[in-house]
Amino acid sequence: METLQFANTPISSPITVKVLNIFRNAMHHLGKRHASPFALELAEKILPLFNHASSEVREGSIRLFKDVMDAVVWLKKRSMKKTVRRGLLPLLFQMSDETPSVAQASGEALVSCAKFLKWKELKQQAQQKNTVGIMKCLLQQDRKGVEGYLQQSLPYLEDSQASLRCEAVRFIGLIGKHAREQSEEMLNELCSALQPLEDDPHLTVRSVASETIQRQNAASAQSRLAALCFWLCEVF
Repeated sequence: METLQFANTPISSPITVKVLNIFRNAMHHLGKRHASPFALELAEKILPLFNHASSEVREGSIRLFKDVMDAVVWLKKRSMKKTVRRGLLPLLFQMSDETPSVAQASGEALVSCAKFLKWKELKQQAQQKNTVGIMKCLLQQDRKGVEGYLQQSLPYLEDSQASLRCEAVRFIGLIGKHAREQSEEMLNELCSALQPLEDDPHLTVRSVASETIQRQNAASAQSRLAALCFWLCEVF
């Protein structure tokens, strides 16, 4: 467990992979009754490894996360739910990982998360590998957590993989629709976050970022115009 705190240093990747494999083997041998007491702490430790530079670490941590969920006895499930919900968005993004085995592991883990949380719509969308459907489901299922999802998404705008940057832009674009219903401040924040990606080296990322910013600006202008019209009607 202590070894995992050094997992984000490049030189430690082979060691981290071995540690993750040891944990997976241990989880299978211990059974729920013995594995459950440390499952929550372990889940917290491995969440940051989902977007590790090493694809082996990414895949190993995601598969271990799935095993950890399966190991939690019902008495501990309530405590585990918060951690599982924090893992939803990273798993969604990693479904677009350029390493096929990581993408597959992420999809399988997301289905397990949906079962754990008993979110039927999320389970269905995850089984169909419908990333846009999953995005919409997350925002509809947890409307109060939109700001949290935005903060979780921002680091992925700088991810080394273009596919993940692109998915983050698309998700932030969907957040924009909710932002218009919540605050102008959040809308401005996400537009500012997307602007650097208009110069992204990858064409698809540039295109999606530019289109998203244009939509948000147009919607914002329309919203301000509607507010002005309403004010004028009130005055006159």
